[in-house]
Amino acid sequence: MNATDPRVICVESPADLPVLWSVFARVGLATFLDRHLPPPPLWKGPLTPGEVIAVWLLFVLSRADHCLSHVEPWAEQHRHTLSALVGKPIRARDFHDDRLADLLNRISVDGVWAAVEADLNGHTIRVYQLPTDLVRIDTTTANSYADVVSAHGLLQFGHSKDDPHRPQLKIATAILDPLGMPLITTVAPGNTADDPMYVPAISAVRASLGTGGKTYVGDCKMSALGTRACVASGGDFYLCPLSDVQLSATRRRELLQPVWDGSQRLDRVVRPGAEGKSDELVAEGFSVDVPLTGPMGGTEMGWTERRWLVRSCAYAVAEESALDRRLAKAQAAVGALAARKQGKKRMSEVEVVEAAAAILTRERVTGLLDVTVQAATTTRQKRAYRGRPSATETVVELAVAVRRNEDAIANRKREMGWQVYATNRLELGLTPVVWAYRDQYRIENDWSRLKGRPLGLTPIYLQNEERMQGLVHLLSLALRILTLVEWEVRERLRKTERTLRGLYPGQAGRQTSRPTAELLLAAMKTISVSVVEVDGRTQALLTPLTDFQKELLTLWNLPSDLYETLARRFPKPVANMSEP
Repeated sequence: MNATDPRVICVESPADLPVLWSVFARVGLATFLDRHLPPPPLWKGPLTPGEVIAVWLLFVLSRADHCLSHVEPWAEQHRHTLSALVGKPIRARDFHDDRLADLLNRISVDGVWAAVEADLNGHTIRVYQLPTDLVRIDTTTANSYADVVSAHGLLQFGHSKDDPHRPQLKIATAILDPLGMPLITTVAPGNTADDPMYVPAISAVRASLGTGGKTYVGDCKMSALGTRACVASGGDFYLCPLSDVQLSATRRRELLQPVWDGSQRLDRVVRPGAEGKSDELVAEGFSVDVPLTGPMGGTEMGWTERRWLVRSCAYAVAEESALDRRLAKAQAAVGALAARKQGKKRMSEVEVVEAAAAILTRERVTGLLDVTVQAATTTRQKRAYRGRPSATETVVELAVAVRRNEDAIANRKREMGWQVYATNRLELGLTPVVWAYRDQYRIENDWSRLKGRPLGLTPIYLQNEERMQGLVHLLSLALRILTLVEWEVRERLRKTERTLRGLYPGQAGRQTSRPTAELLLAAMKTISVSVVEVDGRTQALLTPLTDFQKELLTLWNLPSDLYETLARRFPKPVANMSEP
């Protein structure tokens, strides 16, 4: 090779790392972590604990992987990029899995974690000028392959929608609407009831955002009287559906009877129809005010609660269709009980009645179908044959008749689609109540990210419960960053009434005004930096950014020369001066 021929020293792919690091810097991630996680005795290396965690989060978000043992080799592969971002020399051994495990233990401490969250919340809200008037709260579970350590540990068996055969821990979070950014994240034993987790979550949010004027939205598990009293006592507001425990089915029917009699006027919620089409009826309902008293701090406090009885049209149609399917299935199954089939044991009349009742219970249609079993007895004479004498044989034939109870079915259907929402914010009308609760899917989106891709919390492979809790806290930081990356682009598109084109691979013409963080960050994956040596001099060469990538930097309010600056900061390897 001639002396003038370029020699490639290394090639690294910064991809989305500079974008993520810029967001880290805006929210002061490493700074606040270092404030509450100072270096312990015998800490070695140029990086602070906060910087180590920040680089670890780069790995988690960029690779959609949180395995501790995978960080060290990744840091070695991206050593120059990370050094340019952090402004310090990077050593791969700074990210050994033992060190990362120790950091998980430290951020698992509730007091330390609460202080980190409070600082991040206050700073992020100021920097991004986020609205703070609406907070959503919910709980979920995360299962593990580890064994239950003790009856008082985090891992316990409990009700789970994921995998009831594995022990789990329970997670509660409060997110800021509309972007879905986690404000607080707490971890409790897996057999903890959901209801008691709401008051501590509300108290933690108040520690960050203050008391008064906030609206807390949750599901029916937030409707416990003590939780509602806690919210009302602080001058805040709540919105949640009432469970059957808080409002019985009998009382609901009493409230709805005027509607069925035609004497109750209903307010309507409509969605504007497309051009040339009429508006779509979304929901209809009415309200009643109820004076309440509840325990708070050892005393009884009183307030007025408005209960909105709302019928969702789409939900009613779905429930009615499901009921019709169950009725048809039960009718067919009951009618076939007495059918004679080869190899099938013939059932007695009592057995048929019991089997029919079990089918109605299973399909949840008891009282909607009337089942009649009739037995017809016939006798026939069997003639003698060889050594067998003649005999009279009695045969019982069963006939099963199934009749629909149309009155009962109509009464069941008229109750479908109705829900009762409770709020102490009396100025809220039906429309904002309906849309506020329908946006509860935003917290479900956070759960999908946390437990699935890209963060992949479940199933948890760690064996130490403290580290499990620390991992949940760590991934909530990653979730916080994802929501900010996504929200900033969506908000700028909304304000400028623009759409984004070119985001979807293979669909160049597809447009969107609500891009996801995952797709936005994936659009930066093609960027790379090559360090080459020419005539004894080294230089970093950056692949040109596409117009679309430059547009994304503008939407993120980042410098257009972000990647050029990164390339200029690449460490220059010592040139090889030895003779060939």
